[in-house]
Amino acid sequence: MFMTYKLTDIIKMKSGVFAKGDTNPDVYYIQSTDFDSYKKWVENLNPVLSVGPKLEKHILKQGDILFAVKGREFFAVVYDGRYAPAVASTTFLVLQVKAKNILPEYVVWFLNHSKSQAILWSMARGTAISSITKSTLEQIEIPIPSVSKQNSILEFSNLQKKENQLQQQIIQLKQVYINELTYKSIQ
Repeated sequence: MFMTYKLTDIIKMKSGVFAKGDTNPDVYYIQSTDFDSYKKWVENLNPVLSVGPKLEKHILKQGDILFAVKGREFFAVVYDGRYAPAVASTTFLVLQVKAKNILPEYVVWFLNHSKSQAILWSMARGTAISSITKSTLEQIEIPIPSVSKQNSILEFSNLQKKENQLQQQIIQLKQVYINELTYKSIQ
C-alpha cells in the first residue's frame, strides 16, 4: 500500500541562482548543458564562480534533486557531489526531500517517467522556450511506496537502462562490422 502526496508536501523547493563568472573561481555553476543525453555528467567541468555570502545558501548538498524547468526538455537528476562546491543555475529548481522514507532517486525516476513527463508538458508554458513554474511543479502528485518498493523500482529501471545501452552498443558494433565487410568486398 502507498500514499499519494503533492510534491509540495514532501519536497522543499528553491530556485537556482543567477550569477556571473568570477576571477579565481572555486564554485561550479551547474547548467542543463552539463549533462549528456543520458543525464550523466559531461566531463571536465570547471568552476566559474567564487564563494560569497550570496552563494553560500545556494551550495548544493549531495542528494539534492536538480529539476530542469526551462528548455527543450524537463528532466531531474540527483546531485552526487561529483563537482563540489556547486550551485544550480536558474535553469533548475533545487528539490530537497523532507522525509527519510523517500529516496531522492525515486523522485527523479518518477519525474523522468514518460507518464509524468506527459503531465509536465501539458502544464508547460511558452512557445520558443518551454518552462514549468515552481507552483505548477509543487502540485504534481507522486505515489510513495515503501522504501523497499522504491529500491525495487530503481533496480528494475537501472537494469532497463543498462539493457538499452548494451543494445545500442550491439547496433554500433554491427554497423562497424557490416561497413568493414562491405568495404572489403570491393577491394
